[in-house]
Amino acid sequence: MESRHGLRWSQELFGLEPNWTVEPSIEIISEIAYHHLKLSRDEIAHTTTEFQFQGGFNKLYAVECPRGSFFMRISLPVHPHFKTASELATIAQLRSHTSVPVPFIIASSSTSDNELKFEWILMERVDGVPLADIWPSLTWDAKVSCVKDVASIMAQLFEMRYDSIGNLYNAKDLPIRSELTIQNNAAESNSVVLGRIVSISTFWNTHWKSDVHLGPFASSRDWLSAKFQLREEYLAHLLESQDPGEDVEDIEDAQQDLKRLRNHLPSFFPSTADNREEFALHHNDISRHNLILDSKGKLQALVDWECVSVVPLWKGCQIPSFLKRPELTQRPNRENYTIGSKESNDARYNEDLYEFECTSLRGVFLEEMARFAPRWIVENQALHSKVDFNCALELCDGFHMPYRLRRWLKRIEAGKEYQRLFTTSPSRDNVESVL
Repeated sequence: MESRHGLRWSQELFGLEPNWTVEPSIEIISEIAYHHLKLSRDEIAHTTTEFQFQGGFNKLYAVECPRGSFFMRISLPVHPHFKTASELATIAQLRSHTSVPVPFIIASSSTSDNELKFEWILMERVDGVPLADIWPSLTWDAKVSCVKDVASIMAQLFEMRYDSIGNLYNAKDLPIRSELTIQNNAAESNSVVLGRIVSISTFWNTHWKSDVHLGPFASSRDWLSAKFQLREEYLAHLLESQDPGEDVEDIEDAQQDLKRLRNHLPSFFPSTADNREEFALHHNDISRHNLILDSKGKLQALVDWECVSVVPLWKGCQIPSFLKRPELTQRPNRENYTIGSKESNDARYNEDLYEFECTSLRGVFLEEMARFAPRWIVENQALHSKVDFNCALELCDGFHMPYRLRRWLKRIEAGKEYQRLFTTSPSRDNVESVL
C-alpha cells in the first residue's frame, strides 16, 4: 500500500489505521529545541528531552531546561502540510482576536522537508493537568467555574464568522490562490484565509489519497456532497478488499443506506441562494482530556487545535463533548453498588456520578451561553434535523447502529411526523460521542 515517510496504513478490523514505521530521532528533536530556545552550552548541559506519549497520529516529547518546560509534538504525515499549517494559523488567530487560552508556539515546521523528516511544533508546556485526571477531586464550585469558562470560549468561537466552510491558513502557506476564500478582502501574505477542510474524515482510511474536492465550500450542501463522495469511495474500497467468500452483506447494505440518505439531501439542505448560511469556528473535541487546569481547578488552556474547522452554525452550536452524557437526575448512592468487586463497583458509581453531575452542569452551560451568546441557544434548539442528517451520514459505514438509521429513514420516506435520529438528551449510544 502506498505510504509516506514514517507512515504505513495497516488494515485492521474496522478499517485502516496509521502506524509509525520510523521512530523520530530524539537527538535531532533535542537539537531543534536547543536552537529555537537559544540555549547556551551550560543550559544545554542541564536540558533533558523525553518521550511523553503517543496519540492517534502524533508523538509528544517533553523538553525540560533552565528556561522552562516545553513540548515538542511530532506528527505523522496523514495530511501533509495542511494539518499542521491550519493548526498554526488557527492558534495564531485565536491569540490575536480572542481571550481563548491556547498554547504559546515557539517554533514550527509544517513540512517534513527538515532534518527530522517530520512536521513538528515546539510550544510552551501549559502548567496544569487534564480535567480528566482531577475531576473526582474537584469541588462542585470548581466544576461549575470550569463549565462557565468553556461557555465563554465557545461564545467567542461562535462570534468568529467566516464566509465559507473550511480550515484557517496563513495565505503564504497556500500558494494556489484560486482555491482560497480571502477574509476581509485581504491578499497580503500574512492574511488569514480559508482553505481545504482538514479532519479525520478527510484523511482516514482511503480518504487520504482521494481526489474529492475538500473545500472551501460555500454551503452545507456542497460540504455534505463531498462527505458522501468520500463515504462512497470508502465503502467501495472496503468491498473490493474483502477476500473471496467473505460475507459482504453489511457493506452492501451500507451502500444502499447511503444511496437512500443521499436522496434526501436536497430536502434537508435546500438551495441557499435566497437564504445565505453563516459559518463559525468550531472546536469539535472539547473533552476532559483537552481542558488543562491548574492545581486550584482553574482552566489554563484548551488544547488540540488540529482538525478545527469553520463549519455551519448547525454543526458548531452543540454541547461540548465532555458534557455529552446520559441524563441522570437522581444522585447515585454508593451503597447501592454491591454486585461485583469493589473496583468495578467504584468505577460504575463514579461513571453514574459523572452522568448526574453533567446533567446539572449542562444547565449551567446553557445558562451561560444564553448570557454570552443568545443566538447560539436559538441555533442549538432550531437545527436538529440538520444535525441528525450529518449523524446519519456517519452511520453509513456498515458497523454503527444500522437498524436505528434504517428506522429513521423509513419514517422519513413514509412521510410520518419527524422524530430525532437520537433522543434529545445525550445518551450512551449518541453517535456524536463516538464519531
